[in-house]
Amino acid sequence: MLQSWTLERMEADVCEAERRLDQLFPAQGARSFAYPCYESDVGRGPTRTSYVPLIARLFLAARARGTSIRGNHPRYADLYHLSSWAGERMSKAELIGLAESCPPEGWWGIYTFHGVNQGHLPISEYDLVHLLEYLARYRSRFWVAPLIEVAQYILQAG
Repeated sequence: MLQSWTLERMEADVCEAERRLDQLFPAQGARSFAYPCYESDVGRGPTRTSYVPLIARLFLAARARGTSIRGNHPRYADLYHLSSWAGERMSKAELIGLAESCPPEGWWGIYTFHGVNQGHLPISEYDLVHLLEYLARYRSRFWVAPLIEVAQYILQAG
């Protein structure tokens, strides 16, 4: 998708999107970034370049697709290229299992959902509702918050 893009084009696109979001939601403040289709590079071959440093300049945190089933550890995670779990087509048992892999040692899990009961990468409403009910039932064990809120907490805790 981004193989024909340059860093300059990416920066212009991200800054324009931020400008529009600031107009629509002026009170929102800081936002996190989601790499489109989990891609954090532009160009191809000898021109292929990471745009993670650009995102690090503009945002407090960004999520990409993760390779770790454990998620992110607050002390060691790269806030500008966080691991996330692709939640599409996962069952309630898989979703809950991922959540359960985090608390014992303080890991931080991020789910990525593209659509509920629709689109080419959906999660079923049934499975999502069961995950949310589980997290609510055990809220004393899980802190559920937007990515930006968790990133701000980690940055303040230093």
